[in-house]
Amino acid sequence: MRSHRWILAILLLGGLAGCASAPPPAELLHARKSYERARKSAAAELAPVDLHGAREALERAERAFTGDLGSAEARDLAYIAERRAQLAESLGSTAAAERLRGAALQVYGEVHIALRRQADAAPGPRRQPDEPAPQRPAAPRGRERKAPARGGIAVHPPAILDRR
Repeated sequence: MRSHRWILAILLLGGLAGCASAPPPAELLHARKSYERARKSAAAELAPVDLHGAREALERAERAFTGDLGSAEARDLAYIAERRAQLAESLGSTAAAERLRGAALQVYGEVHIALRRQADAAPGPRRQPDEPAPQRPAAPRGRERKAPARGGIAVHPPAILDRR
């Protein structure tokens, strides 16, 4: 009777050990994390095609890992999946930034028009469109001298070299 218990215990432990699987390679874990980060980013809305491509690459890597544990092909496919997920996330962020830029340019244009209308409605002297803007006098620039012309070309040495 005792020997039957030992045999049963050994078979049970052997069955459990046979069901245990090897942990996935680090590349596959990184690819999963990158895909989840991309899925939660603006890529889901603004770059869905690229996100779908990243998902397909991740599924290929998962299948390769399931078929041959720790194979070089599974690691390579996981690397590709990670890069595609990062690309999708980046493209989503870029599209979001472009969207914000467009909105900012629109607001800028509206403010510019409002300020122009406000300036046109304000009383006081106005400059005509063909009239040049008033010029400010140039600020003095220290000790600069023009060197004599050499061969028909005027040479202007820098002020640093012209210390006498």
